[in-house]
Amino acid sequence: MTATATTSAIVGALACQKNSFLKTLTTTVVSSFEFVPPPTSRDKQNKNNKKSPSPETKVLQYGVELEDTILFPEGGGQPFDKGTITLPDNREIQVKSVLRDKIKAIHITEELIEPGTTVTLTLDWKRRMDIMQQHTGQHLLSAVFDTYKLETLSWSMGDVINYIELPEKVSEEIIAEVNEKVNNLIFEGHNIHVVTPDQHGHEVDVSHLPDDYDISRGIIRIVKIGDLDANPCCGTHLSSTSQIQAIALLHQQSIRGGHSRLYFTCGARVYEYLRKQHDILKNVSGNVLSCQIEEVFDKVNQLNLNYRKANSAVSGLLKEIANMEASKLFDRFKNTDKLIDYIHRSDNNPEYLTLVQKEITTLINGDKSSGVDLSTKHTLVLLNGDYPSGTGGMVKILGPKAEELQPELKQRLENLKGGGKGASFQGKITKYGKGELESVLMYLDSICE
Repeated sequence: MTATATTSAIVGALACQKNSFLKTLTTTVVSSFEFVPPPTSRDKQNKNNKKSPSPETKVLQYGVELEDTILFPEGGGQPFDKGTITLPDNREIQVKSVLRDKIKAIHITEELIEPGTTVTLTLDWKRRMDIMQQHTGQHLLSAVFDTYKLETLSWSMGDVINYIELPEKVSEEIIAEVNEKVNNLIFEGHNIHVVTPDQHGHEVDVSHLPDDYDISRGIIRIVKIGDLDANPCCGTHLSSTSQIQAIALLHQQSIRGGHSRLYFTCGARVYEYLRKQHDILKNVSGNVLSCQIEEVFDKVNQLNLNYRKANSAVSGLLKEIANMEASKLFDRFKNTDKLIDYIHRSDNNPEYLTLVQKEITTLINGDKSSGVDLSTKHTLVLLNGDYPSGTGGMVKILGPKAEELQPELKQRLENLKGGGKGASFQGKITKYGKGELESVLMYLDSICE
């Protein structure tokens, strides 16, 4: 049941939007009701699933509408604020989230609050300040990129790192220029304030406003950064670029359509990010590489070179072993009446089996008079992996018995998936069950005698 009293401030004229530095506010509950969150993708999957999902204990949630609020509802790329509602008896209720319902701000709690109750809101100021540094930083960053004719197509605020989407990949030279320009503008301390479209005096692009925001009843806010930028935005912002403190442009990622995501972070996050990266570098240099921080690059390069040399040597040895194994198989087929043979290797690296297959094919093609034929006469089973590692393996069957052996192996290997036709089969074993490999090897031994 919903109870209602008086009316609430509309989104666009909330206390937090008029003064983003308010940390507490005394206000009155307008309405309180049981809140049913929209279905998640998991809920939709469960609904379409024939099997009933296991019952979960759901905590009841309530929507609380206030006469005014200092807690910003999620929107415009900005996350919702967090905070508490203090009741007249000094009991605190946590605000889990704040949502926008058309032009109303709805506070989500786990407790119903009687309409007409006078309450005190307290803002999670540290979270708000962080959000404002990221959001205002994005406005300033996008304004500078606009001077390069690079429009910000979208943006996303992360817990540590944010990104803006640009229409193309940007050169490292331009990124360095923009980084310097933005930090200079931060240092200069340009004034930031909000105006209405009438005060702005220019046409305003409202195409990015949510479809359910009633412009006729709502308020269009334009955030101006000095003479540098003017953009419609409902979010909470700083009052000076100097409060952003700093911005760091990090790296780019190419995405669909030739676009690029440029990752960045602002404010106190810059110092925290730098500290964490330095700690990682210090730990790697001291505890892993046993060198000074400034020597890490050269040390890693040397290790990489050594690794490639070692890997090349291992590959060479693996090829030699595969050649010897292939020669033994070829000789057994050539010099005995054996029509089926197999090899098994416990590691699940497919390279070895491929090398054996390639080498025995070379031997057959090089000695046509040998009588060895993996198309019509002889059958070879190549198998790798083991049970203890839990990593599975692969199977290759070459020869006329391939179709006959497939069901036998699948019967013994529950997780064998694959296919083929004629004298060829290839499959992958996602995981060996206990005793399965032993069963397969016993079977192969029995048919290879």
